[in-house]
Amino acid sequence: MFKKVFFSLIICFLFKNAFAELTAKLRAIDRTTGRSFILNTPINKTVNFSKLSINVKYCYQNPINMEIENYAYIIIKDLKKNENIFKGWMFSSSPSINSLEHPINDIWLLECKKK
Repeated sequence: MFKKVFFSLIICFLFKNAFAELTAKLRAIDRTTGRSFILNTPINKTVNFSKLSINVKYCYQNPINMEIENYAYIIIKDLKKNENIFKGWMFSSSPSINSLEHPINDIWLLECKKK
């Protein structure tokens, strides 16, 4: 009896962790006010910041035994112009390589994490 309960608890724990909701932690700067914000954006859900719409399609973090690296495929749309202004990969270790540099906002990836 104890073995069955223990086994079922382990299966439930593994199932929960395998399907835990991932989020991408982004840093956003509003240049007009000079304020910095942390955006926790769920995968495949749209988050609005200023006049931008941010949708993180994929976010991955290397395992602990490897060099720390997070990368995410992100689509950012300017709501005022109704057009995509960024569509591509962002890397947390190199924010200057591929981040959003917009006249009003800057956005880059900090990390991928489980919620």
